[in-house]
Amino acid sequence: MVPATIKPLSVRSPRYEGKLTPAAPPTSRAPLTGLAIDGKTLRGSRTTDGTVHLLAAGRHDTQTVLTQRQITAKSNEIGAFTPLLADLELSQAVITADALHTQTEHARQIRAAGGHYLLIVKGNQPTLHRRLKALPWRAAILNDRTDERGHGRREIRRMKICTVRPGLPFPYAAQALQVKRRRTAHKTGKTTIVTVYAITSLPPGRATHAHLAALIRGHWSIEALHHIRDVTYHEDASRVRTGAAPRVMASLRNLAIGLARLIGWTNIAAATDHYRSHPADGLQLLGLNA
Repeated sequence: MVPATIKPLSVRSPRYEGKLTPAAPPTSRAPLTGLAIDGKTLRGSRTTDGTVHLLAAGRHDTQTVLTQRQITAKSNEIGAFTPLLADLELSQAVITADALHTQTEHARQIRAAGGHYLLIVKGNQPTLHRRLKALPWRAAILNDRTDERGHGRREIRRMKICTVRPGLPFPYAAQALQVKRRRTAHKTGKTTIVTVYAITSLPPGRATHAHLAALIRGHWSIEALHHIRDVTYHEDASRVRTGAAPRVMASLRNLAIGLARLIGWTNIAAATDHYRSHPADGLQLLGLNA
């Protein structure tokens, strides 16, 4: 079943406190949808300047790609961010992105459109990263913990939240997050611990702690989509190499995966095998008669 359309949400200007938060109770306002922004290079493509690179926005929950743009030659993803989101309804969206897109103008654009952001912070924003690391995390309570096993490893994630202190150098930042990921490989027994910092414009109480943790994890759904395109559809090995064709084929792969997800397929390889063997079912899925 295709999910029902969510009604628009009015955005209010919250008041923020500069202290650690065990958390305000969540409100009863309409749910927020995670929308991940990420880029992918089509390694089998060919242009006069190299290969085709695409920037896409995809929903966390369904892996459906809502919009996709080709990066212009001699440019990068940062310049494509604004036009990518320009025509999207963001009033109930939380934009998630990696550190490359933790840019002040991106934050202003998202909030001006009525959306919220949750952005990873790394060394490309050194002052902000330093301020986040300096927050009193040892005194903060543990807000969320998950323990997952799969893909030959065990991963424990611990998340702490802190309301932003006055003067944090980033527009509309309302809360800071620290996520510690402890990953142990079953085969080797090797354990790695990674600490990630993030900021969000969501004020305390707008989303539960579990929802914030899910938004961070959900960002990688678009990475999973890219993995499916490479492994199941062999995108990098495609011989469709030049002109607009690589971008068009990537869009068709996104469409096929999104449609399969929306009607309940969890294994895209199995879905692909099914529709290859039963093309009439594929036509029916598109609303066409065999």
